[in-house]
Amino acid sequence: MRVIPAIGAQSQRGPGEWFTGTVWRDASPPEGSPDVAVSRVLFEPGARTRWHTHPEGQILHVITGTGRAQKEGGEIVEIGPGDVVYFAPGERHWHGAAPDNPMLHLAINPAATSDGGTGWQEPVTDEEYGAEG
Repeated sequence: MRVIPAIGAQSQRGPGEWFTGTVWRDASPPEGSPDVAVSRVLFEPGARTRWHTHPEGQILHVITGTGRAQKEGGEIVEIGPGDVVYFAPGERHWHGAAPDNPMLHLAINPAATSDGGTGWQEPVTDEEYGAEG
């Protein structure tokens, strides 16, 4: 067993190269597991990721709030507390909060880096985000 204390960890604002809107992120500390990176991510209403991929896939576990997720070519899906979303390796997707509600999720990336080797791409447009699922 190994415990990595959160002492001294601080939430950091998510970079504009990754997100649209205000997002706060607590990432795995550098001395975390070499097999998985876990981040707690809080999306303020309307905030969302850019389109992106993960070479090893990604798992989201929604803690609180209401959000949206979409894979390329698929419908927008509403997600809420307790929901778990799996994205396959290389699957292009985005996720974020609903327009009028924040959302907090755990992002689990099976990779050694804190962002899971994410391939960040272009922003999700307001039209794409507002599309009905």
